[in-house]
Amino acid sequence: MNSSKPGRARMEALLGWLTVTLPLLALVPRYLVTRSAYSAGVPVFDAGSGFGPYVHSLVESGHFISCASLPFWACAPDACAYATRMPGLPMLLAGLATVVGPGAASVAFAKCVLLAVLTCGFLVVLTRDARVSPLGLLLLYGLYLGPQTLKHGGSIDYEEGVLLDLSVCLAVAACYLFNPALTRSPRRRAAMGIAAVLVATAMYFTKTAALLTLGVVLVLALTRPWLGRTAKVALAGIVALAFILWGRHTWQSSGALHLASSWDGENLFRGSDSGTLALYPEISLDRAFDSTSAVLDDGTVVPLGNYSRERCYKDEWSWNDSYASRALAWMGAHPLAAARFVAKKVWVALLEVRHTPKYVSATDKRLGYSDRVGNAMVAWMVFARLVFFALAARALLPRPPRTRAGGRWALVLVAAAFTPYLLAFSYQRHIVPILIMAGVLLSVLFLSEPRRVPATPPDFEPSP
Repeated sequence: MNSSKPGRARMEALLGWLTVTLPLLALVPRYLVTRSAYSAGVPVFDAGSGFGPYVHSLVESGHFISCASLPFWACAPDACAYATRMPGLPMLLAGLATVVGPGAASVAFAKCVLLAVLTCGFLVVLTRDARVSPLGLLLLYGLYLGPQTLKHGGSIDYEEGVLLDLSVCLAVAACYLFNPALTRSPRRRAAMGIAAVLVATAMYFTKTAALLTLGVVLVLALTRPWLGRTAKVALAGIVALAFILWGRHTWQSSGALHLASSWDGENLFRGSDSGTLALYPEISLDRAFDSTSAVLDDGTVVPLGNYSRERCYKDEWSWNDSYASRALAWMGAHPLAAARFVAKKVWVALLEVRHTPKYVSATDKRLGYSDRVGNAMVAWMVFARLVFFALAARALLPRPPRTRAGGRWALVLVAAAFTPYLLAFSYQRHIVPILIMAGVLLSVLFLSEPRRVPATPPDFEPSP
């Protein structure tokens, strides 16, 4: 039996090494993804989804403002936007552009390297405290090296290019809040609890869909008896400061206080309209704003509003408020259709394994990927969905109170991440970071064990 101890130690060391180096190993395929997605000579200022102008303004003047390619029809020709996007991703891209140059491919890969190093740091802490099982490691590799993960993780055109790795960091840090017996070190336990709130705050600064996630993590941290009062006051202050900074920015630019982005109203409308109900999830909902009709796979012709040229707006917040009001009015006038739309959103968010949206064009039925790639994406989504439901099953099964509480809190965190997409809408790329988070939670909470179990572990709180 003693002779097996060195072999077991070597196996544990190997598993730990493979866990820590996973984000670094993923840099090889991510490098290929970034070089394929962004041609030489394409500047980061051309980043899609409205991010490019913000990056350009930050680099040139240090101001967070977009005066080009507004997502709405402005009545004034010199109108600008200040809050159509949250500042996290543009600030990161602008900072990297000043270091590696403005090339989109270079900035995209620099982003991948920076986030990989950050993720490695969290995994280093985890492997000091937990033994990751071979099955847990296999799940992590399968999720993190999947085709969707590599594609979205390398992007600079949408927030998931940052949220994916931050979701891994959040899941690791949150496990110390769920299961304080994970470590014997009070300092490391407190540090990871604090880190969970900081990462969630960064996610909110990246995308307002993370606001509910931040709320859950903050409440969880503030209710842990083992986290000192000074740390709790500091965390509450940091989150309040984040709201104050963004609120101050929106107040100065619009004369009103806002804690979200001005694109949220239109996004709510995308999930609350008769035309988009017919399109979703087959055709990109963008087509409702630039097309008069679309053709579904079954030949149905869907009339669309071509809303982008419907009327002009004096500023971004009148645009936001108009679409939010129209969405609420539609839900009130069409309760059955709204219920059908919710059912579609639940299906896409929780069950759909096919790529969504299927088509970008309103009429062109060509796919943006080969059959082989499409099959690989479906296979990965089946795997990721199974991992998610495995987490739900393990968390809800009767277990000792100490692990049951942590598992149910994990489900609350995942539910908080899903909820905004059930209210508005989701594509597959929106869901991938949440599935990655679920996989990390499953691997750490249920497929790993603490290296040292304290004799008197900290009190566990009742499950939610």
